[in-house]
Amino acid sequence: MKKFFLLTFLTLMAALPAVARTGDVNSDGEVNLSDVNAVIDMILTSNADPVGDVNNDGEVNISDVNAVIDIILGGEVIPEITPKEIELDYSDLDEGTETIQDDEDALDYGDYVENTTWATTVRITFDGETATVTGNPSSVIVNVDGAHVTVTSAAKRVRYIVTGTTANGSLKFYSEKKFQLQLNGVDITNPNGAAINNQCGKSLYLVMNEGTVNTLRDGENYTMVEGEDQKAAIFSEGQILVSGKGTLNVYSVGRHCLASDDYVFVRPGSKLYLNSTSGHGIKAKDYVYIKGGVINMEIAADGAKGINCDSLINITGGRITIINSGTTQAEVDELGNPVSTTAAGVKSDYNITMTGGTLNVKCTGDDAKGINVTQPFLFTGGELNVVVTGKQVSVAPKGVKCDTDCTISGGSFYSCVPNGRALDVDGVRTVTEGYTFLTDDSNDARLFWVIY
Repeated sequence: MKKFFLLTFLTLMAALPAVARTGDVNSDGEVNLSDVNAVIDMILTSNADPVGDVNNDGEVNISDVNAVIDIILGGEVIPEITPKEIELDYSDLDEGTETIQDDEDALDYGDYVENTTWATTVRITFDGETATVTGNPSSVIVNVDGAHVTVTSAAKRVRYIVTGTTANGSLKFYSEKKFQLQLNGVDITNPNGAAINNQCGKSLYLVMNEGTVNTLRDGENYTMVEGEDQKAAIFSEGQILVSGKGTLNVYSVGRHCLASDDYVFVRPGSKLYLNSTSGHGIKAKDYVYIKGGVINMEIAADGAKGINCDSLINITGGRITIINSGTTQAEVDELGNPVSTTAAGVKSDYNITMTGGTLNVKCTGDDAKGINVTQPFLFTGGELNVVVTGKQVSVAPKGVKCDTDCTISGGSFYSCVPNGRALDVDGVRTVTEGYTFLTDDSNDARLFWVIY
C-alpha cells in the first residue's frame, strides 16, 4: 500500500510552504507524502495518535489518508488553530449595586445574610498552637483542644467572628440552627482534615470581611469520625452562602476545596481562589448558583472538575476562571472492571444555565472536557470562553459536551479544541437568529465561535 502511494503521488507531492496546518501529521512543517505514510503506519500498526485523525471523525483510518491527499492535491492550506489566551484574572470587577432579595415569600429570601438579625456574637482567635474564645453564651458550648475548636450550639442567630493563624488547628460546628461565620483575616491549616467542618444541615453564611485575606488548608490524610462526612478543606452538610468583599484562598491536598451536601451560592463582591491537587474546586449536591464575584481556580487532580454539581448550575454574573491540568483518572469498580473519569472545567449531572457574567475555562490534560452537562445547556447571555488543548488517549477531548440539547440565544460563545471537537451535542443544537458565526457552523468543528 505504501509503495502504491509512493509511485502514484511522488510527482504531485511538492511540499507546501512550511507553516503548521491540519494534515501535518508528522509535525515537520509541511504537508506531503511523508504525512500520508505516517497515517498509513498508524493504521497498519494499530498505533493511532489523535493528530492522525485529520478529518476529525474520532478515528484514524483510510478516510484520513484521503483527507491528507486532498489537502496536497488541492493545495489547501489549513492553518493550525491558535486558541484564545485564558489566564487567572484577579483584577477588580465592577458589578454595580447588588439587588438583595427583600420579598419574605421568595424562595431565595433566606440566602441573604442581611435578612437575619444576628443576636449573639462569639469571637474565636487562633494563635499558633492555641485558640481563645470570648463572648459565648450558655447555649453555645465551645471545646478547645490546642488550636482545634469544636462548637456545639442550640442557639439561634449566632455570629462567629474568626481571626488569627494556626498551622495545626481546625474549626468544627455542631449546630441546630443556621449561623454566620465571619472570616476576619484568618489562616487555618489542618494537617489531618478539613480546616472548617460544618456538621449542621442548616445554612452556613460564610462572610469574608471587607479588606481581609483568609486562607484555609486541609491535610493529605483525613482523620475521619464515624457517621460524619468530611469532604473538603471547607465542608458543610448544609448550604454554603458566600458573601462579603474580602478574599478567601483555599488549598486542598486531601479532598475538594469547598463542598456542600446541599447547595453553594456565591454573591457579588466575593473573591475566591481555589487550588486543588486532590479533588474539585467547588462540589455541591443540590445546585451551584454563581450570582457574582471573582473566582479563580487551579485544579491539578486527575478526573477532577473546577465546578462539579449533582444537580443544576446557574451562572448570572461574576467572573469565573478555571485552569484544569488534570487528565483521565483510571480506577476499578467493585466488580473489578476498569472505569475512567475524565477531567473537566465544569460538570453538571443535570443542566447548566448561563444568563450573564464571564466563564473562562482552560483544560490542558488529555481526554478533558471544558463543559460537560448531562441535561440541557441553556446559554442566553454573558461570555463563555472554553479552550481544551490536550490530546485523545482514551476519549476525544471536547470543548462543550451536551448529552442532550444545547440552546444559544445571547452573549458570546467561544469554544476551541485543536485536537478534538469544540461543540458536541447529542440532542438538538439551537442557535437563535441574530448571531454572527465567526467559524464553521458544523458540530464537528475544532473552533466554534458565535457572538450576538
